[in-house]
Amino acid sequence: MKIQQNKSNNKDRDYYFEEIGDNFDKWMSDYDVYRRALLICKILGDQGQNKSCLEIGCGTGKISEVIRHRVDSLTVSDISETLAQGVGSRLNIKWIQQDACNLSIADNSFDVVISSECIEHVPDPEKALAEMVRVLKSNGVLIVTTPNKLWYPILWIAMKAGIRNFAGREIWLFPWKAAKILKMRGLTNICLDGCHLFPWQIPLAKKLLPLFDKFGKVLYPLMINFCITAVKAPRE
Repeated sequence: MKIQQNKSNNKDRDYYFEEIGDNFDKWMSDYDVYRRALLICKILGDQGQNKSCLEIGCGTGKISEVIRHRVDSLTVSDISETLAQGVGSRLNIKWIQQDACNLSIADNSFDVVISSECIEHVPDPEKALAEMVRVLKSNGVLIVTTPNKLWYPILWIAMKAGIRNFAGREIWLFPWKAAKILKMRGLTNICLDGCHLFPWQIPLAKKLLPLFDKFGKVLYPLMINFCITAVKAPRE
């Protein structure tokens, strides 16, 4: 489904997903959501029990619906109060309106911080990652999924050709860059995995993608989206 293109200023772009609302869910791929949720759940495993979790950039709550069963308590947040409140009310969980780059949350507040397909839409992805690290407790786990900058030129061409209409902000990172940022912030046990190898819009993609995506730990440098996980080392 096409998403209406518009000429947005920076403030409008911050609230782009609130503007398109439920239409974005129709545009999203179930397979993409499934892959991201699967990776996140594999990382969490049974470790989420008795753990507090903050999700940054919950959007319409597709990932929230899955991870709420994997942690003891989940707090969802989004720059859009409308979206955050909607997810919180629907799932009967805590919600807060937050700017990912300027979280009004105390240091060392959560055992787990998760952000899926969010940091590429903020003005400063590196600052957003720094904020996630700040609010994470010592020995806490950070899980982030985001697009791979390797693919951005192709997506840019698709947008210019009118094949992919998207008016929101997009600042993509390479996997190695994301890992470097987290390492500089003192995180350890940094692991990378891939979400899917090529666009799900391609015909027969849903049949072919599973054949490649199970090799995400090897192919992640080439994949469209990647998942990065890290642990916040305790202070000495």
